[in-house]
Formats: sequence, structure tokens, C-alpha cells
Amino acid sequence: MIRVFIICLCFNFLFGAIEDNNAIQRQYYSELDLINRYIKDNPWILKYKNYNEYNAAYNEMIDIEEKLESLKKLPHTKEIQNQVNLLEQKYHTIKRQEELLHNYKNEPYKDLITPQNVADMPNITNPFLITAGLSYIKNLKAQVGIINGNLASLEILLDKLHRKIEILEALNDTKELKETKEILLELESTNKILSVYVDIFNKNSNNDIQKVQEEIKREFLKLLYIAIAVAIIFLISFVVKLILKIYVQRSESAKTYTINKLVNFVNLSIIVFILIFAYIENVTYIVAIIGFVSAGLAIAMKDWFMSCLGYLVIIGGGSIKPGDRIRIVKDSTTYIGDVIDISMLRITIYEDVTYASYTENRRAGRIIFIPNNFIFTTMIANYSHSGMKTVWDGVDITITFNSNYKKALIIASDIAKKYSIGYTQTARKQLTKLKIDYSIRDVNVEPRVFSFIVPNGVKISIWFQTNCYATLMLNSVISGAIIEAFSKEEDIEISYPTTTVISKDKNSFIGENNEGLL
Repeated sequence: MIRVFIICLCFNFLFGAIEDNNAIQRQYYSELDLINRYIKDNPWILKYKNYNEYNAAYNEMIDIEEKLESLKKLPHTKEIQNQVNLLEQKYHTIKRQEELLHNYKNEPYKDLITPQNVADMPNITNPFLITAGLSYIKNLKAQVGIINGNLASLEILLDKLHRKIEILEALNDTKELKETKEILLELESTNKILSVYVDIFNKNSNNDIQKVQEEIKREFLKLLYIAIAVAIIFLISFVVKLILKIYVQRSESAKTYTINKLVNFVNLSIIVFILIFAYIENVTYIVAIIGFVSAGLAIAMKDWFMSCLGYLVIIGGGSIKPGDRIRIVKDSTTYIGDVIDISMLRITIYEDVTYASYTENRRAGRIIFIPNNFIFTTMIANYSHSGMKTVWDGVDITITFNSNYKKALIIASDIAKKYSIGYTQTARKQLTKLKIDYSIRDVNVEPRVFSFIVPNGVKISIWFQTNCYATLMLNSVISGAIIEAFSKEEDIEISYPTTTVISKDKNSFIGENNEGLL
């Protein structure tokens, strides 16, 4: 009975051990299946397989070449020729496969450790390249992450392969164990080399990123300094304009306008020079750029360049300023008006009603644009230069030969003095001030009266000082006063074209045109 019990107990232990062994094997196979699934789609394994396929194709090509060389040395029989044809066909097929896998010849893992689509490191020399620097840093960091991720996946793969070998040894699968050891040996040697390469790449990438970040920081600081300098310039100009507005009288508004334009021009010039010297490190570049720009402007944009130069002459010389009344003739057309603006390229005037408008244009009120380069080529008359407010104006009237012209001269002179006395005094004061800047002799500004013999009588020419901005008004007043005064005198007769008809008889008349006779 005891023997039966012992035998049953041994059988139980034996079957239990067998059951435990089967459970362990099932666990091994399950784990092995998971490892194989991971390995199957791993990029390193795919690259390794492609590398082996290339080597196999290459070695097979060598064998076929050797066989073809041997067959070609044999006598040319039909059977030999068929073998040659088959080998050549097989050779071309394998050759095509070898060409497709040629990239795996020397560096099968190049795609996994080489950065893709990384541009050259930019040299940040101006704010516009900051965006390129930030893009370069972002792209390089992404590539570093990809390469480090690939290397990490290789290390995980090696751990999986080590575990697979342990399982295969436990399962005593010699064939697959041999293949796995070959893969592991190849990838471990590759991992040692690639680890060094990736470490160097990471260090170089970090150095490049740090260098670009420093350049970006430097450009930001430079841009900040330039912005502060520009703000200071604008603040100074604002203070200058505010002082002018507070302390300069309204009567000198034209001077204030000119100073404001000059301040704006100086501000722009300083800002341009700051930008040039901030972003062009080599002075020879500045000289070259100025030379090319000057040559280009002188040849292709002569009028524009001359207008800019004319602007400097006008502003610097003070020959014309806003508020002046000027006269310019272009293509036989006379334009007279007040300067309302002087820009870099043109003088803008508002055309007023003047004698030229009355006799020539028959229109006024237009905005006339005069290129600044006209200052070099065209005669421009300034009626109000250096504070002058008066100009000489004249009225002509013709009397008959039998009129008392001496009396007419006295009457005309008295009328001119009466109505222009205020302008005469103003002109005298202005000419006195003008002597400070110009060599002017003593000029008689009293009204002047002249007499000239003309075909139809004696022309009386009266000249007097009048407001340069309203010449027609005083001219009209004096003309009317002279006509009224001459009409009251019996010995003064105004001459004008007349026709005298002399009758010879009752049936015929002879007409005679006698200009200047009443």
C-alpha cells in the first residue's frame, strides 16, 4: 500500500514539473512574439536587412561574373550559350537590385544619424535676419531631437535583442539564435561608433545654437540702442519746435516753417547715417555704396538729384522761403504766386490774382509745382526776399500834345505820393535793413514820374511803391484818381485813338484816322 502511495506521489511531481515547464515555454513564446513584432518594423533592423541584401546581391554578382568568365573560355556549344544567356539575364536582374540598394553600400544607417534639410548657420547682421536665425535654431533643435530619438531607439532595440537571445537559448533554437547574435554584434559595434558621432553632433549643435542666440541678442540690443537714439533725436526736435512755437512771433511764421523743415531734414539725415554706420561694418562698403548711388543718380535720375541739390541750395541759401511771392516763366507762361511749401523735390506756390493773370493767363487760384532744379536753369523773381514787402509798380497814361504835360506830371506825382506814402516809408525801412546783408547804395523810394513822346501824344509814366502781395489794388486806385484829376483840368486832355471825318461836299466824305486828337 505504501509503495502504491509513493508511486502516485512521484507521478504527481513528474506531471507537475512537466506542466510548469510548458507554462514557462508558453511565456517565452509570448514574450518572443512581442519582441519580434517590435523588431519587425524597427528602422534599424530594416536598414540592417537592406545592408545584408545589398551585400548578398553584390556577392552573387561576383559569383555570376566568375561563372561567365569560365563559361566563355569553354567551346561555344548551344548548351554553353544557353547557360551564358541565363546567367546574363540573372546578372542584369541582380544588378538592378544592387543599384537600388547602392546607398547601403558604405553607410547603411546614414539617414538615421544625419540631420536632414538643415541650412547653413546664418550670420545675423541686421534685424531682418533675426527671423532666419530663430528658424535655424528651431530646425536644428528638431534635428537634434530626431537623431537622439533614433539613437535611443537603437539602445532599446539592443536590449530587446539581448532578451531575445536569452529566450532563444532557453528554448534551444540554435538557428534563430545564430542570426540574432549576428544582428546584435553588428548593431552593438554600430552603436559604439554612432554614440561618439551623435555626441559630437550634439555638442556642435549646441555651440551653433548658442552662437546664433548671441548674435540675435546682439542685434536686439543694437536695435534697442538705435530706437533709443532715434527717440532722443525726435525728443530734441520736438523741444526745438515747441520752443519756436512759444517764443517766435506769428509775424515770423515763415521763419518758423523753414526751421521746422530744416530740423526734419537734419533728423532724417542723422537717422540715415546712424543706420548706415550701425549695419555696415566696413567703411569701404559705405564709400562704394555712396559712389554707386551718386553715379546712378547722376546718370539715371539727374533731374531728381538736381532737385534734391536745389533743395539744399534753397534752404541753405535762403533765396526762397515759404510765404515769399515769386514769379517764374515757363514755356512763355508767367506764374506768380505765394510759396506754400518747399519739399525735397519741388516748390509749391498758390497762384494769386496779379497783373500777369489779367493780361496773360486770365485765370488764377491754381496750385503750381516748380521742380527745385529750376533754381539752376530758370530765372525766378522773388518779390518779398529778405523781408521785403513792397515792389515798384507803374501806371501809364497818354495825354495829347497840346496838353499841359508839366501840370500833368505834378498832378500824377502828388496822387502817387498821397496813396503810396505808407508803402514808401515801409520800403525805405526795409532797404535800410537790407544794406546789412547786401551792398546797396541809397535808393530813392519816392514816387517817380516820367514823360515820353509817343506817336499819339505824351505818355506819363508814374512809378510808386506798393504791396508786393496786392499790386492791383493800389494800381487801380491810383489809375482812377489820375483819370478823375485830369478830367477836371481844362488844359489836360487824355489821348486815345480817334477818327476825324472831314466833309468836302454834301455827297461825299473823307475819313481820316488821327490818333491823339479830339
